[in-house]
Amino acid sequence: MGNNREGTTGVLLFQDGSRFEGALIGEVGRVAAGEVVFNTAMTGYQEILTDPSYYGQIVVLTYPLIGNYGTFAEAAESLFPWVEGLVIRQLAEHPSRLGEAQALDHYLRRYGKVGLVGPDTRALTHYIRTHGIQHAALTAVATEPSRIEEALAAIDLSDSVYRVSTPTPFQLPGAGPHIVVMDYGVKNSIVEELARRGAHVTVLPAASGAEAIDALAPDGVILSNGPGNPESFPELLPAVRHVLDHYPTMGICLGHQLIGLAEGARTYPLKFGHHGANHPLMDHERGRVLITSQNHGYAVDAATLADRYQIRLSNLHDGTVEGLKHRSRPVLTVQHHPEAGPGPSDSLYLFDEFMTLVQARKDGGNA
Repeated sequence: MGNNREGTTGVLLFQDGSRFEGALIGEVGRVAAGEVVFNTAMTGYQEILTDPSYYGQIVVLTYPLIGNYGTFAEAAESLFPWVEGLVIRQLAEHPSRLGEAQALDHYLRRYGKVGLVGPDTRALTHYIRTHGIQHAALTAVATEPSRIEEALAAIDLSDSVYRVSTPTPFQLPGAGPHIVVMDYGVKNSIVEELARRGAHVTVLPAASGAEAIDALAPDGVILSNGPGNPESFPELLPAVRHVLDHYPTMGICLGHQLIGLAEGARTYPLKFGHHGANHPLMDHERGRVLITSQNHGYAVDAATLADRYQIRLSNLHDGTVEGLKHRSRPVLTVQHHPEAGPGPSDSLYLFDEFMTLVQARKDGGNA
């Protein structure tokens, strides 16, 4: 459906008064409020919607035509969408995918999410790049100001990790090494990549401590991606330190940031974050450029870690740290998403490297 979609007129209203209008889709009676970020991926809108790292955020998609292949269960990265709202330039009228594909508008309504179609997303992206990540409300133009003010005042990401984490442990059986995944907002694709490599996977709630991890006697631990400011979760760091001391460890996105904090580094906010499926990195160890999927608003300042960690990966746009490797212990971190979902598969080999570290430690322990 094009820009002249009939229906309720909506607005993305920033706290400084800037506004971008269009037509509402999905749950049009809602007032969605959150941080506004833009994502440059050309495909994968359903994976983006269902990535728990987008909890509390309104996502602007820069690719102009969205919804052309509909939505379907296999594309979901979790059980339901976590974004607060979605902003797109143009909505495809009919999904091209055959079978059980559901139109994006229906998908949003099904899960009570609201979208905005029609604003100039190039101008909106330029606004975000210029002003940085800000809070905004997405709602109908006729919404009472008091409702908008209440929604903006209620924005709170301080417990976001616990809101998106699994409430109870679960397993994916496998014949290979036992990998515990600490679920700070883990994507299905991460678990699937471990399963493809034969791992027996146990996923634990974010609040699980050292005792719960030790009780499972894992061969390795993954610290997953997740939403929010990493410095908001100091209570997670004791378990992270314990994992680093006892198990081969891989930190992904938020997991990477938590390892940095646990080791004494600092994290800092990026002006408008890295969100998309086309970000170039340099793997300094292999001497190769990777095109990667990214979704984060914070970075690690690794200056204080140089005695223990080498910078394995760096971002070719802004030089930020995209991955660390411990100089003597089996610890590997990545700021981006090697599992993609959506995005290119350039860095899937990092899962292979982690599993090699796990197997080497397992074989050494059995020797």
